[in-house]
Amino acid sequence: MSKIAKSVETFFTLQMPYCENLELRRTVFSGGIGPRVAVTAGIHGDELEGLHVCHLLAAWLERLSATHPGRLRGTVELYPALNTLGIDTLTRSLPVFDTDLNRNFPGSPSGDIPHRIAHAIMGSLAGAHLVIDIHASNIFLREIPQVRINQDFADHLVPLARKMNLDLIWLHSAVTVLESTIAHSLNSSGVPCLVVEMGVGMRITPEYCEQLVTGILSLWKELGILAPEVELPPQLHHPLVADDSNVHYLNAQTSGMFVPAASHWTDVHKGELLGTIVSPHHGEILSQLRSPVDGILFTLREYPIVYEGSLVARIMAVKPRRI
Repeated sequence: MSKIAKSVETFFTLQMPYCENLELRRTVFSGGIGPRVAVTAGIHGDELEGLHVCHLLAAWLERLSATHPGRLRGTVELYPALNTLGIDTLTRSLPVFDTDLNRNFPGSPSGDIPHRIAHAIMGSLAGAHLVIDIHASNIFLREIPQVRINQDFADHLVPLARKMNLDLIWLHSAVTVLESTIAHSLNSSGVPCLVVEMGVGMRITPEYCEQLVTGILSLWKELGILAPEVELPPQLHHPLVADDSNVHYLNAQTSGMFVPAASHWTDVHKGELLGTIVSPHHGEILSQLRSPVDGILFTLREYPIVYEGSLVARIMAVKPRRI
């Protein structure tokens, strides 16, 4: 019986100013000559959902290694913390440099530190059959589990996203997608990359993470990473499709405290009250937010304090198309 080789590898080291080193590490599970896949997370230090997904995948692979090692046919790489300094300090950006690491790709071997880190990540992921890059929302908004795809790469990525056991595939127009992200850089270089976003910043949502793990394992089985006889939980979620034509953004009309009147990930009707913005000092309601369409509330404000113009909700107009 073949064995699953497990290793923790350092793929980038940077000497810090005093006497320590910054190291970026990946966990590698190798079971055969099949395709190589990767899961990345933690590129923003305040997004923790992906760290838990990596933990769940590592635990599943370790159980497989103990019981049926021959059923891993390829190689799995887990990158739970691409922005280690940000995770250590619960900071979204890369500390000291005060920059969003996900705006520095594809990077440069001779650039500043953020560009050098990005270049090392790109080099480590080069040649992968598929990369899944996991994000959470920020601390202000809660998102349903979804795949976000640049329309430039939709033909190849949407069929993969269909198998991810998530609730939504959101197609973004090319003009709204930043080319300096890890996903755009990987897809442009020929490495397929799916971007997952779910939950809320600085938290983990266990049910979302478990839902995504089921989808990832199912997709790996489809790609030949896992043997056909591997038994997996059934996929219970079938994605809806959103794009620029059927997504409506609701922004705060006044500053104050948002009090929701509707639940996240539910059907809403045109004119339905979604919440109110109130003043902590007075009893009156400053403004009301009502749905402009019949649809599904897939983004909802989590942090109650809002400024005029703050994003409060996103609604996908019905009738959404299932794929």
